[in-house]
Amino acid sequence: CYNDFVVIGDRKVKTKYSVKKIIKFESFSYVLLKIPRVDLGYDELNNVFCYDAQGKLVWQIGNSMPSCVKSKEQIPYIDLEIIDGLLYATDFWGRRFLVERTTGKLLD
Repeated sequence: CYNDFVVIGDRKVKTKYSVKKIIKFESFSYVLLKIPRVDLGYDELNNVFCYDAQGKLVWQIGNSMPSCVKSKEQIPYIDLEIIDGLLYATDFWGRRFLVERTTGKLLD
């Protein structure tokens, strides 16, 4: 685990919670926050962020589940990975979602 900040380029970016994982791919940094045992609000359920090369926030992961997902209940994400250039986020239940890298929208 990291502290509650991430360094992107020459900028130190403060985060609400400690950083669990950072993936740098092309000119973006994808950041997964570790969510403590707290009441789950919007920021806790959507704990994946994308920053550009200058450390500016590009997006926070979307909260709309894809139509193909039967259970629409949201829970925090626990892992991020890039496979063949595609970004995936896995939630606590083990559901792995394809994430649109430019918008943070869940695709499937």
